[in-house]
Amino acid sequence: MLARMAGNFYWLGRYAERTENTARLLEHQLGRLVDAGADELAVGWRVVYRALSQAPPEAPTDVDEAEAFLIADAYTLAGGLVEDTMNPASMVSCWGMARENAREIRPRLPLRVWVCLNRGFLWIEATEFADVWARGPVALVTEAIDRLRLLSGVVDASMARDDAWRFLELGRYVERLQQQIVLLDVWDRIGRPGSEGPEMSWADLLRVCGAFEPYRRDRSLALDREDVLGFLIRNPGVARSLRFATDRIGGLLRGIDPIGARHPLAAPHRMVLRMAASIEVEDVSGFEGLIRESWELHEVLMATYVEYPVTAGLPS
Repeated sequence: MLARMAGNFYWLGRYAERTENTARLLEHQLGRLVDAGADELAVGWRVVYRALSQAPPEAPTDVDEAEAFLIADAYTLAGGLVEDTMNPASMVSCWGMARENAREIRPRLPLRVWVCLNRGFLWIEATEFADVWARGPVALVTEAIDRLRLLSGVVDASMARDDAWRFLELGRYVERLQQQIVLLDVWDRIGRPGSEGPEMSWADLLRVCGAFEPYRRDRSLALDREDVLGFLIRNPGVARSLRFATDRIGGLLRGIDPIGARHPLAAPHRMVLRMAASIEVEDVSGFEGLIRESWELHEVLMATYVEYPVTAGLPS
């Protein structure tokens, strides 16, 4: 496979996963507009924006003013992350970038995958956010999640398990790994006892990560910080745990570069093993090291499989 095409598949997976991550965070936040207090909503918006590496909104400190601000501006705060084409992190921008990468590799994409992705983008591009908001703030992001998961299912059912599929999936799980580490870090920093504002709900974090029911089945009914974070870091059976993502990345790399998986290991394989070891010993006291390693992993993948010098030839 050409390195350029590998890069397109990789970024297609990353942008699709990034769009769904934004939608999941907004689904949780918008679903709380009816019954959450103004101070809780203000903290929730800070978590959403910081988890997406966006400048967090500044709400008034007075409770009455903050409530009026959030009621009036929830539409604007959500709209900036959904329909703002000038924001590169908005859902419509990320979906558009996924579509652009797919357009460049259409000969290698099954028709059903392209049609599903293209229809989803055209839908969100044509949607009038104000009209959807009037019917219910959470409706658009919920439908977006359904469409993105449909795309994932079509990819799973239509694509051969070749390097094209592996690079697409590699992008998905690298993006998921990075986003999940940042989310856990932001949630813990803002919601930790003694921090400014109300304490964040660990049950809500599990719900955002789709892990509430598995946690309740495997653990006690009590929700403890260390137990929840440990569950989302090391449980190999939870689709949005850090362990699950690193396991999938390692498996995909062995398929892409089987020679690099032999000793002495190629740089990407070494990085994944180092991250897996860090996750196993992580004491949930901080996530700075994991954030740094996840970005290093992306850089190593790009340098090894996509942006290597032409004179160097294939890395393996």
